[in-house]
Amino acid sequence: IIIGMTCIFIFLLTIVASFIQRVSGFGFGIFVMMFFPFFLPSYGESVMLSGLLAGSTALMIAIKNRKYIRWKMMWIVTFFNVLFSFIATEYMRSLSNDVLKQCLGVVLILIALYFLFGEGRMGRIFKSKPAQVTIGSVSGVMGGMFAMPGPPLVLYCISTLEDKREYVTTLQAFSVVFNLFYTIFRFKAGFYSDDTWLWWEIGLGGAVIGSSLGARCFDVISNRMLKRIVYVMMIVSGIVAIL
Repeated sequence: IIIGMTCIFIFLLTIVASFIQRVSGFGFGIFVMMFFPFFLPSYGESVMLSGLLAGSTALMIAIKNRKYIRWKMMWIVTFFNVLFSFIATEYMRSLSNDVLKQCLGVVLILIALYFLFGEGRMGRIFKSKPAQVTIGSVSGVMGGMFAMPGPPLVLYCISTLEDKREYVTTLQAFSVVFNLFYTIFRFKAGFYSDDTWLWWEIGLGGAVIGSSLGARCFDVISNRMLKRIVYVMMIVSGIVAIL
């Protein structure tokens, strides 16, 4: 019964998360990590499953819209992201689940507050090469420890790309590459069980449904309103995780 309920939760959460990802370009990990650590066996397994499903969702979107990917702007950020995600993943092995959940809570709240009140005000800072190194490093730590590499990348892509299809699809390309490496690092660290692969297969069905619905709403729904709802949920979830 417990495994069955877990499968249902994963399926439903993946539908919502992939919808958010398709509409806004990011947010899969932010959404599911509000829930996964509280009903999956371990924090490490939650991060592993989140990355697998986020990468799979991004791959679906990126393949369909591949002509909009801007590969040239990805290399510096990708190198430092992968490097620091490996360091963060190794560091995770020394921390308890409770400590990681509390860290996750703090990160959720800080990200939500920044995007609620500061989004769009610092875009020009992120165009230089030193800034790309910083963005890659910070997103690598966030991706490795919390399955949330997206927020720094959003700032980078918003400041660099004006076309919203280039913005969304390039973010998906980042996600595909990053999560490929994250999965290797997490597999090496042992952040999985036999059930992980079953949950991933179930989540794929939800990803297909959610991304299809998101594609239909992409030109209609207000990204700003959707993001604000997600950010408020992040704050509530962050407080719960800390307490």
